[in-house]
Amino acid sequence: MREPALREELVRACKVLYAAKAAGDGLGGHLSARLDERQILIKPRPVSWWKLEPQDLILIDFAGARTDQPGQPSGVTEWPIHARIYAARPDVQCIFHAHPSASTMMAALNIQMEPLDQDCASLTDRLPVLDNGAVSISTPALGDEAARALGQMGAVLLKNHGCVVAGAGIAEVCVAACKLEKSAETMLRAASLAKLPLLSAETRSAILAARKGVESGSISQERWRMLQDYYLGRADA
Repeated sequence: MREPALREELVRACKVLYAAKAAGDGLGGHLSARLDERQILIKPRPVSWWKLEPQDLILIDFAGARTDQPGQPSGVTEWPIHARIYAARPDVQCIFHAHPSASTMMAALNIQMEPLDQDCASLTDRLPVLDNGAVSISTPALGDEAARALGQMGAVLLKNHGCVVAGAGIAEVCVAACKLEKSAETMLRAASLAKLPLLSAETRSAILAARKGVESGSISQERWRMLQDYYLGRADA
């Protein structure tokens, strides 16, 4: 995707993530896309998730320095999350980091994802947690730690901090981020009603076996279109 189109897509994605409450209160966090082998297109912290325009996105290199306005601050303290995951994962083209309430609380309370519904099942046993004392991931070493915790998964919870979602494209990351927060809300509600774990080992294994191989890229693309129609269409009405 060329840069102008990528900027437009990232702006739509930021607005959907905010409207869907996947970006938390919208006062922090960032969404980025790998532009090329040396540059990252990213939302700077001071710009609103909802009022963002394509020209507000900035370019940084893999050392966190701005390439569009050399010498100017980026406004992205936790750029190492993006830079070090991109460096470790050539397959990753988009990264999201924010502080959504449900997934942050779920990790803080040591609640493990269970396959209570289809979305929860897609994240069960695929959601690592990084406990680094809730420090800001503002150095390359801490970025490497986050990249190792993520491994080959699509998301990692940062205990007492937030989450990181990474994927092959903007659509996949936005769908996964929304699914993560929805599933975390489901687990928090379930934990308020019954003692954890909620499912027996046999039931858990049966559900996961039945759903093996269900997820696909085409489903992500379809969900991404639906998310845009629902949140951006409703907001514009």
